[in-house]
Amino acid sequence: MKILIAGNSNYGLAEGLKESLSGHDVTFISRSCGYDLTKAEQQQRFAELAETYDVIILCSALWKFNQTLLLEATYKKLKALGKKTHIIAIGSTTDRVMKATDWLYNAEKKALRDYCNSLCLNGVWNEGPRVSYISFGTLSNMQEKHPDRKTITIQDAANYIKWLTEQPSYLHINEISIDPLQT
Repeated sequence: MKILIAGNSNYGLAEGLKESLSGHDVTFISRSCGYDLTKAEQQQRFAELAETYDVIILCSALWKFNQTLLLEATYKKLKALGKKTHIIAIGSTTDRVMKATDWLYNAEKKALRDYCNSLCLNGVWNEGPRVSYISFGTLSNMQEKHPDRKTITIQDAANYIKWLTEQPSYLHINEISIDPLQT
């Protein structure tokens, strides 16, 4: 299986995926290898590269809605080519927060989740790429920022993503949301 990952293989969840997916042909794309995925032309460049892969994992911590825009560019390119690629977008359970805040991150993750849900249904009822959305609560690489929270280890999160990649092609998992118990 050929897997393309938007993320820095030396940091966070992408680093965990490097270990979990070690038996596969995996390519990582990030600023560290010359891709600034916050730029539209680089998102298109990524989308063009994606056409030769079986699975695309979007786990870059992109801001200003660029993770959603990267998904859009990648999905549209693969759909136009008639590819059945599986795209996995990594979100955050903060997409469910219903409290007053001026933190844009919540809105960005809500937008990603909503767009993924729309694309997920396309994958079930129409030809084209399958899209899965997986969101996690606080990951262990954020323990210092949130010292009072219980967290999910990076490796556990990476193993859940790996599990998604291993599902049979006749099934589609639209969305998974995972939080560590705080009790």
